[in-house]
Amino acid sequence: MAMPDTVARSGGSDPAGRASRDASSLHGVDEEARLRAVHDLRLVGSTAEERFDRVTRVAREVFGVPVAEINLVGDAEQFTKSPQPAGVSLLSDRTQSFCDVAIQSTEILVVPDATADARFAERTTVTGPRHIRFYAGRPLLSGGQTVGTLCLVDTEPRDLAPAQEKLLDEMGAWVERELRDSREEEIAGDIQRRLLPVDRPLWPDFDLAGISRPARGVGGDFYSWGEDPDGLHVTIADVMGKGAGAAILASAVRSGFQAHRGPDAARTVTAVQAQLQGDLDATETFATFLHCRVDGSTGRLSYADGGHGLTVLIRAGGAHEMLPTLGLPLGVVPGAEWSAGSAALRPGDRLLAFTDGALDLFDGSLDSVAPLVDLVRTAADAAETV
Repeated sequence: MAMPDTVARSGGSDPAGRASRDASSLHGVDEEARLRAVHDLRLVGSTAEERFDRVTRVAREVFGVPVAEINLVGDAEQFTKSPQPAGVSLLSDRTQSFCDVAIQSTEILVVPDATADARFAERTTVTGPRHIRFYAGRPLLSGGQTVGTLCLVDTEPRDLAPAQEKLLDEMGAWVERELRDSREEEIAGDIQRRLLPVDRPLWPDFDLAGISRPARGVGGDFYSWGEDPDGLHVTIADVMGKGAGAAILASAVRSGFQAHRGPDAARTVTAVQAQLQGDLDATETFATFLHCRVDGSTGRLSYADGGHGLTVLIRAGGAHEMLPTLGLPLGVVPGAEWSAGSAALRPGDRLLAFTDGALDLFDGSLDSVAPLVDLVRTAADAAETV
């Protein structure tokens, strides 16, 4: 996957021994074209979307920072499309932001200590309540223009190791995949429909159902299921992107999971990653997923989650819990491995796995999970649920 040749760093030399280079001047940016690209995204002022929020949640956890954001930079204001943690003001003064400088280059901007950098030391984001000291911003491109950033923020000075800079770049590419919106083709819709399983496994103590309704007629979401002599396998995944390309790659991911079914969910995912890494690299594509296996005799659930984070275990007694993400999506880091989580399914429990489109039935954020669970509880069985 494409990497920037140099990471722009503020002030002094790079502690890792690499030559430092400031971001290019604003004079080198066609601001009119850049603002058109921001406008064409039609995201400024929009509500929360899980497809972006999942990136910032993962970034915040992986990099161990208190704040991770996706920001779009307009003419005078900066719009925070995805703030983590949620609840902060979504509009801010562009001239007081770090992203205003980051978008002047296509390189990652790393500011280890803002108080030591003349460009930022007097900005209210440093001197005021936000108290920003560390900043790392990966410029986001759309239509060939830097429209915003995926950024990491801390209130204490720190730095990024080279491997972390590379990972931030990969996660920025993940966001860029989400910014793309292609026209749909009729053939892609046919490919998408062919991904759906036809027959349901018949197990005496389990009820299984699924449905897919692409928002634009076609996309990279799919679900599948199967069985082995002792258990059920269920996979739900979301290939980044839209249209025929995403549908074709979703078919490859689906085939990979079908070919590597086994009792260990984490090993299955590792095998699928090894099989598909070349294709994912060549197309610069990622796939978030949940892959799980339920033991037919004990009800024990083993699962691996890569950047999906949209699975709810609804207990018969009324409580519910989100199954945590246990790793990055397929295709982000070559040779990655995943750990497996587990849970016990008891009589009357329900396991609900979905992609971000289900949240759009409500307000598009994770706050939608509770009303979605309430809706599921009204259904008599799995078929009525979907």
